[in-house]
Amino acid sequence: MIQAHNYPTLFSPIKVGPVTLKNRLVHASITTRFITNGTVSDSFAHYYLNRAMGEVAAIITEPMNMHTGQRDPRRLDIFNRAGLDSLKRLVEEVERSGCRIFGQVQDSGRGRHEQGRNDAAIGPSALPDDLSWTVPHALSTSEIERLIGDFATSCGFLKESGLAGVEISAGHGHLFHQFLSSWSNRREDDYGGDISGRTRIVRDLIKAIRAACGKEFAIGIKLPGEDGIPGSIDCDEAQRIASAVGDTGEIDYWTFCWGTHANNLYTHLPNAHGARAPYAAAIARLRQAAPDIVTAGLGYITDPNEAERLLTDGSADFVMIGRPLITDAAWGLKAREGRESEIRYCVSCNTCWRTIIEANRLECDNNPRVGVSDEADWHPVPVHKRKKIVVIGAGIAGMEAAWVAGARGHDVTVFGKSSDVGGKTRLHAALPGCENLSSIYDYQWLAAQRGKVKLELGVYADVDAVKQLEPDAIVLATGSRMTWPDFLPSQYRDEGFFPDLRELVATLMGRTESQRGKMVIFDKDHTEMTYNAAEYFSCLYDEVILVTPRERIAEDVSLVSRQAIYRRLYVQRVRIITSCEPCADSAFEEGALKIANIYNGDVIEISDIAAVTYATPRRPNDELLAPLLAEGLDVRVIGDCFAPRSVLAATREGHALGNQL
Repeated sequence: MIQAHNYPTLFSPIKVGPVTLKNRLVHASITTRFITNGTVSDSFAHYYLNRAMGEVAAIITEPMNMHTGQRDPRRLDIFNRAGLDSLKRLVEEVERSGCRIFGQVQDSGRGRHEQGRNDAAIGPSALPDDLSWTVPHALSTSEIERLIGDFATSCGFLKESGLAGVEISAGHGHLFHQFLSSWSNRREDDYGGDISGRTRIVRDLIKAIRAACGKEFAIGIKLPGEDGIPGSIDCDEAQRIASAVGDTGEIDYWTFCWGTHANNLYTHLPNAHGARAPYAAAIARLRQAAPDIVTAGLGYITDPNEAERLLTDGSADFVMIGRPLITDAAWGLKAREGRESEIRYCVSCNTCWRTIIEANRLECDNNPRVGVSDEADWHPVPVHKRKKIVVIGAGIAGMEAAWVAGARGHDVTVFGKSSDVGGKTRLHAALPGCENLSSIYDYQWLAAQRGKVKLELGVYADVDAVKQLEPDAIVLATGSRMTWPDFLPSQYRDEGFFPDLRELVATLMGRTESQRGKMVIFDKDHTEMTYNAAEYFSCLYDEVILVTPRERIAEDVSLVSRQAIYRRLYVQRVRIITSCEPCADSAFEEGALKIANIYNGDVIEISDIAAVTYATPRRPNDELLAPLLAEGLDVRVIGDCFAPRSVLAATREGHALGNQL
């Protein structure tokens, strides 16, 4: 067995109540949307089995249907036993890899991430959710007791199915969090009032689960740290809550989480705009409420070194990781074997969050194989017949196709106009707080080296250069460019005035000196780079003004990312003007720009403008397509060159094509 000399604590066993874990790497609860009609689907099983093979010691399931009011067919149906047989078979397979499964006990209460309100919401009090404004049915005492009984019964079913324990989700603004907070719990009975009353539902639930499942079944809990709502739970209140819950003597492990169902929901998914492992110090403090309880660290832990440090400095006894294990199912295996350079690292972009909510399927920008059978530590299948492949474009779509094709044994040459790989993603990664994006093309570059891919960088590939290589197939991945906005006269384009946002970022990158005047960004893009650039520009100009014809900005990113974008822009005093477009008759020579409301035509004039740029819908850079086809060459078009879309589409298409060639 390979010894984990680099991470001896991370890969050492730990006892969590009655359960011994083979190491200290635990997969945090992540909703996959892979459940079908309340039962385990193939994709769900593949997801769990691959993480088990990838060296995680335990997996916390996504929330399940565990009481009579929970009927979501996208959740495992435990209460009605419909999902038990398929779950039992999955547990048996997962445990062959030495991995244990814990079920998560959760109800969203009045909280809701999706559009609209939750018509079936329950809660401690008839008060609106801070985000969706859902007003729940206030549970009566008898309904609370019945709810606790249903959860305990379902936990008994989970034990029968072979699970090692459960985790009560009492944070993130879910139902139990709502009971714990004096902001959302205004009850005057035994389940409200002081700390003892507000923690009673959780304490009674712990007692009921223990009675139903016995001492050999582990009980963990996720409690709120600081939820960010005035009058709700700060760290002092969180410690008082932890003391009351810890005093039950029945908790085998706990952890603490941040944010709630409000405009700070994004804080439970921190990213590179802040510190690494930002909650470690607070968790180390909160655990002192009951120091003997095994404590898990969580929150923006992406690297094995970060995990090892938290385990050795006293912050935590094991780590719970979510997004990085979506990105690489074999994160643990590669770390243990000293293959860190082969890890596909999490970008912390929260595309996974968006696809869960909006696409009903977990996907990842940097892992095109989520939920397939051979995901963990995947290696491409070697080809029987070697081909010559030319890839034109060294962005992330082209590089994904190139490394996969090279790893399969093809003779691959990549032409890149820039001197580096990564394309526009590299430019985005250079902006403050966006450096994690480099994980995508860094991995591709290293994989291309291993696959002996030839990189011709700083070279413009014309038809003659491509034909000289006598390729069997050509991959055209030359990206896209912003369209010229209608409000700007065409002569300005011909004269090279008014660069688009990406061109301007490239020009200004690295500058620190400020410039007098205002910058206006016309936003018809709504992807994250536009707002990262606006934040950067706000340090260079007196004022940055975002103008969009839509009623809000950042519609093409996840809810949690959008919240964080708004916060950063408002902190930087970026001015946001919605439902408006620039007028074509603006006097640019005088440094003025007129914008008109798209609904009533009202005009606003912005003066003292130093720069105008635009982020608009893109069009493919496909000028080489027709000439290559005219030569009778086999050309495959992917990424933005096929149709301008997302990072997710680029890596997915490149990966698929690399396997097809």
